[in-house]
Amino acid sequence: YTSNNGINESILATVPVYGRGTTIRSLYRIAPRIIYNVGKLRLAAELEYTSAAYGDNYDEYYIPADITLATNLRVLTAVYYFF
Repeated sequence: YTSNNGINESILATVPVYGRGTTIRSLYRIAPRIIYNVGKLRLAAELEYTSAAYGDNYDEYYIPADITLATNLRVLTAVYYFF
């Protein structure tokens, strides 16, 4: 989990601020994984859930406002053979 807590002092809206991902208010990722070994074979599965809350503009402390939530669910499977 990570969160954009803004700055300590208010900032003028006319001052440009540059950076990567400055519109992201918070982000978290949950990714449990299961691995099953059978002799020389390994089966693995992972379910990843990612959610990001991003804003369209900022408040006076440069915290993203007007939040929109974007989520993603991904399934990963793998088969390994060790020789």
